[in-house]
Amino acid sequence: MPNSTSNSKQRSFLLLQGVASPFFNELEKELLKNNHQCLKINFCGGDLFSGAFFNKSHNYENYSGNLEALPSFYHNIINERYITDIALFGDTRPIHLAAIELAKARNIRIHVFEEGYFRPNWVTLDNVGVNAYSSIYKKSEGNAAWFLQNGTDSSWCEQSESTGGGLLIRAWHDIRYHLASFFFKRKFPQYKTHRPDSPLAEYWGFVRRIPLLSFYYNGQSNKIINALLLSDSPYYLLPLQLEADSQMRLHSPFKSLAQVIDTTLKSFAEFAPKNSKLVIKLHPLDPWFIDYKEIITNLLSKYNINKDRVYYLEAGDLNKLLSQCQGTVLVNSTVGTSALSANCPVIALGSAIYNIEGLTFQGSLDDFWQNNSPPDKALFAAFRQCYIKHTQINGSFYNQQGIAMAVSASVEKLLRTDVE
Repeated sequence: MPNSTSNSKQRSFLLLQGVASPFFNELEKELLKNNHQCLKINFCGGDLFSGAFFNKSHNYENYSGNLEALPSFYHNIINERYITDIALFGDTRPIHLAAIELAKARNIRIHVFEEGYFRPNWVTLDNVGVNAYSSIYKKSEGNAAWFLQNGTDSSWCEQSESTGGGLLIRAWHDIRYHLASFFFKRKFPQYKTHRPDSPLAEYWGFVRRIPLLSFYYNGQSNKIINALLLSDSPYYLLPLQLEADSQMRLHSPFKSLAQVIDTTLKSFAEFAPKNSKLVIKLHPLDPWFIDYKEIITNLLSKYNINKDRVYYLEAGDLNKLLSQCQGTVLVNSTVGTSALSANCPVIALGSAIYNIEGLTFQGSLDDFWQNNSPPDKALFAAFRQCYIKHTQINGSFYNQQGIAMAVSASVEKLLRTDVE
């Protein structure tokens, strides 16, 4: 990677918990190569295993205390190491909250990583926060005029390369991360994950799904999608998020996905066109803790909906589904940006960065079924330009090629003197 920023004034980076992959490890290597200081904090075995555990030239410290002692720990580290920058993945994790608060009070740069708002080939890097806490979300205040004013730079050109990789490499990194956390539990006795369910249980559920996805569900789901497209029947889409997703827990009025399904089916039964159908699609990383098929079957009976009007898919080609979809109902999933890209009408039932008048339907769900309209193309282009230009990095957190791309672009952005 080019050493393009080696002449910058030396900075001191505090790297907190990263994504479950070698990404933060590679990011640290590149920052050190550019003559900057780094200190990585490990909160669990997964952090240790994916970080500096095998490379003693890296500078790291293991934190084995509790959440209550973290503010004092961060305060001392910031003072002792003359920290100028803090980087982390996920700004709502309990272990990060005290660091963010201190950084804001001390005018220390914050760099928040997250999954990309536009999939694939993008990851998020924001100097304020992510999702409903992001810099663009706060600046725009959901105002369409702001995007049209700030996202129409004719000299800007969206450029991205394919990152390669796929779902299995991501699953492998996650499983390895949480196995390490399990085996090194004695070293970090007070660590509690931000996830509501046991990670090992989650991945056991996902591992059980993999063979069935490969040998049955993908084929079965795509057959249903192809038949639906050929039938010319109008249909709507409800893509399910992960129940443990912080977007669901912190930025939505729903307590569970079952409640989302119930709300959607109740409205669909009464207000959707009688010849229309609804496709409910499971998230590709769902751990199979909840039997959504049974929940849906019971709700069809409760709301007197003919079972031929509702399809439940374990897998399938999302882009094909969106190509002829009459409308997408979701909470705040990133499927929303995919749907908008496909010129598909969208209603967001929770707080979402794209929930803007002109992009998404602003009325009630009951009205959405028959009164929606496609997004304004000029507004979506401006929205996309603003977010990609200021918050998105071309790369991936999971495969070797994508990580190299993400690290190179991230370091360039991290070391700019003009903080956006």
